[in-house]
Amino acid sequence: MWTQNNMNSEPLGSGNSTQQKSLSNLPVPTALNWHCEAVCNYDCTFCYAPFEDQRKRSRLTSQEGCKVIENLAIAGIQKINFVGGEPMLHPHIQDWIRYSKKVGMTTSIVSNGTRMDGQFLSDMVGHLDWLGLSIDASTDELHALMGRGLKGEIRQGHSDHLNRTKFIVQKARQLGFGIKLNTVVTSVNVDDDMSDLVRWINPNRWKIFQVLPIKGENDHMPREFLIDASQFSQYVERHKMTLSDLSEVEVVGENNDQMLGTYAMMDAQTLVYTNMNGHYEYSNQSVLDIGFSKAWEQVNHGFSDSEFLQRGGQWNWDRKYSISLPMIQGGDEQ
Repeated sequence: MWTQNNMNSEPLGSGNSTQQKSLSNLPVPTALNWHCEAVCNYDCTFCYAPFEDQRKRSRLTSQEGCKVIENLAIAGIQKINFVGGEPMLHPHIQDWIRYSKKVGMTTSIVSNGTRMDGQFLSDMVGHLDWLGLSIDASTDELHALMGRGLKGEIRQGHSDHLNRTKFIVQKARQLGFGIKLNTVVTSVNVDDDMSDLVRWINPNRWKIFQVLPIKGENDHMPREFLIDASQFSQYVERHKMTLSDLSEVEVVGENNDQMLGTYAMMDAQTLVYTNMNGHYEYSNQSVLDIGFSKAWEQVNHGFSDSEFLQRGGQWNWDRKYSISLPMIQGGDEQ
């Protein structure tokens, strides 16, 4: 395993850390989504990150991932968000979360809740700052219609997603994690009322996304899943109104325009990419081979710093841990 002292050693693709940081005068994003695992065990119909080709390739080793993480920190990345696929399926996810925190980054994960048992959550205290859960609806009947469930469940026409994630929320709150809630709005759930569920979860931040078509990624998605900007805006404003008394919950809506060209992303093979033009544009070489700064130069024309800031991409993500008193356990405890 790489250690903190490696921050002063030779980074990827250049001679020393000073040279690496000065490779480009172009802005480096402060936050990065690392799609570190291409495989997913869910069957979401609208998914824009299926990564079918990547699933055929070998995973990075723990050491390779730590080298990349160190390089990201040297380049100036402040927050790393582990996403997928399903990031919890990667055998080295705990190593990488720990190492990201060790080199000084704010750490975050967005997951469907797979393998997030009490032991994992306890082990991640002090290492993982933000725990993000993808929950799209107030009922699992709607989740089943959207494919938000284990593939075996969806084949049988049902989903048990809410029961699984409710247990995680209870445990995560006890342990003092920051909670993020991610919701994708499609024609299936556009009329759903999430207010009671959001009140129960009481997340620090609720991100609401308009379902996003990405050319070459979710072309299989039925067109009737799509909604227009007006429908999406009504969903967001309706929930902002019903939750207006919850000052501690930040509700953030992102329509398709706000989602394009405002995310810096890296795939499981450490190619960096953007989506400004409605499809993914990848660097020619990986961060593992040439370092983040050089790889980012190849794609940063597809990223807008100003639009990133306008959509609220830079927010107060610093965390200080505090262990909460045990919550009263409800009927959904597992």
